[in-house]
Amino acid sequence: MQHLFCTILPHGARLIAAAVLGLLLSMPAWPRDVLQNFVLAAKANDVSFLNRLPEMGLDPQSRDSLRNNLVMLALREGGEDLALALMAQPAWQDKAVVEHQNQLAETPLMIAAIKGLERAARRLIELGAEVNRPGWTALHYAATSGSVPVIKLLGEHSAYVDAVSPNNTTPLMMAARFNRRPAAAELIVLGADPTITNQSGLNARDYAKEQNNNDLAFWLELEEISFTNRYLRSLPKVTPDSTLNDVVNQVGGEFVTVQPSQPETQPDGIATDRLPQVGPAQGVEVLPGIR
Repeated sequence: MQHLFCTILPHGARLIAAAVLGLLLSMPAWPRDVLQNFVLAAKANDVSFLNRLPEMGLDPQSRDSLRNNLVMLALREGGEDLALALMAQPAWQDKAVVEHQNQLAETPLMIAAIKGLERAARRLIELGAEVNRPGWTALHYAATSGSVPVIKLLGEHSAYVDAVSPNNTTPLMMAARFNRRPAAAELIVLGADPTITNQSGLNARDYAKEQNNNDLAFWLELEEISFTNRYLRSLPKVTPDSTLNDVVNQVGGEFVTVQPSQPETQPDGIATDRLPQVGPAQGVEVLPGIR
């Protein structure tokens, strides 16, 4: 095994690889056995196993081969009650536990979301779990599994409904890709934009078509039309004789005329209006809130 592993690496990296592999192979077997016992307890959702953690040497720093902590392991195996029992103890409420990321950059909240564990997701949010984060989010994961309760929960906590993954895929696209129409419907209720495309040029409807889900694709197409119409209706009605004042009034805005302030003098005697700066010119009309 060691020879096979090292032959695929450049010569300079073989010594390091051999040393790391040797270290892994020399590790005692009991940690793996102990984690396996925890996994079995999680599968059985056995809360009583919590009392055995100290004697087995398991604590908030324990990790499996993918760097999942015990909360993540419990959630991954469906042991929601066991995970909640862990998080009921102060040692497991630390931000380092709640926001821990495994090798796949997943957090406990993301795992709770893809498993549809609404109670655990709620508790993690109460403990400060980040709902919105760069890249893949808990909402992407909830949409993938089709967990409407978790989607609603995340929506209640201001989850960004059109969050984009590294390739600009949105939660709605994930719901369509995995044929999760109820999840897609809930995302639409939360304001998801069905017209967005990712870096592959695909939108949610395209993913539904890929899955040969014609009903979902047709429904998403109707939602695209509805979304576009709502956007168009929100635009001000501009006629050939409309003035700028008419348009501003239609959108509930107002004109504000910004006057330049009097030049201030610096300690060296140079007026500030002679310093390089960018500011509104006299008489420019500014729409508040538009940047």
